[in-house]
Amino acid sequence: MTRVFVDTTITCPLSEMGASAAAAEESGYNAVWTFEGAHDPFLPLLLAAEHTDRVTLGTSIAVAFGRNPLLLATLGWDLQAYSRGRFVLGLGTQIRPHIARRYSMPWSRPADRMLDMVTAIRAIWDSWTTGGRLDHHGDFYEHTLMPPLFRPNPSDVDGFGPPPVWLAGVGPRMTRVAGEVADGFLSHPLCTPAFLRDTTVPSLAQGAAVSGRGRTAVHHSAMVIIGDSDQEMAAARAAVRTQIAFYGSTPAYQPILASVGFADLHPTLHTMSKSGDWQAMGRQVPDELVDSIAVTIDDPHDGAVELLRRYGPYVDRLGFNTPYAADPSLLARLAAEVRRSPA
Repeated sequence: MTRVFVDTTITCPLSEMGASAAAAEESGYNAVWTFEGAHDPFLPLLLAAEHTDRVTLGTSIAVAFGRNPLLLATLGWDLQAYSRGRFVLGLGTQIRPHIARRYSMPWSRPADRMLDMVTAIRAIWDSWTTGGRLDHHGDFYEHTLMPPLFRPNPSDVDGFGPPPVWLAGVGPRMTRVAGEVADGFLSHPLCTPAFLRDTTVPSLAQGAAVSGRGRTAVHHSAMVIIGDSDQEMAAARAAVRTQIAFYGSTPAYQPILASVGFADLHPTLHTMSKSGDWQAMGRQVPDELVDSIAVTIDDPHDGAVELLRRYGPYVDRLGFNTPYAADPSLLARLAAEVRRSPA
């Protein structure tokens, strides 16, 4: 029986990142991920690398299209060197309104653009490691200039090489791109086991077949409802319900709702999202949908069994998505149970 790695996502202030990462490593987590929300996802991982020795460190996700291939190649190279081979460059597209209106960056053909971006990043790394000419000509990115002054020392990554690239996605097209060019896939927290089984895994396999790559590793951050009291459990459930409503209002995620029979809920949530009444949107999400997406943890052992029953056949790494202030000790106990249980 295979075992699933258990990871954690840390979104604390920079002043707390070193201690939080060290505590996560001490608790037995296999990886520490950051998320690009209100803050940069790369800076915290420099602190995490400084205060840890073993855990994998990755971005889940950094917004790819808010940056360019050279910038991402440089960030990835430096964090890989400093962490001594423990960094994972995890990238996602975000959606068009955010790229165009929040980042003021171009948006077009996101799956094709992402494929070109990853290919360009790897071309830059190859130029740095081999000393060869940089000569990338893609549909979206062109990199042909790399004077010696701007080349890092190849010995920076001796023994482990440039970092692996993981891609996030939901739809079949982007997922196929991940299977074709990425080292791993970051599943969306809203994804149900049915969606992973029927869409994610087959799409990754189709992409891998195009390039002759092996099976793509999958990480899923499962929504969980956990607490020390009935009051905490109720608050956690309410927060998860609101988060599901927020995700469900996005058109790209409608197929996930459809995978559990709630496709008709999306238009209502999408319309309500335009007025920004997130609490009212949460009240539209029925208990049946909450329980289809989130796992309620009444007991860490039983919760671990249920998480592995749902996701074990499809994923290599599990995290816990808690859109509320979950007790770290409870999550650590749950993680320990998942690690002890065969998938």
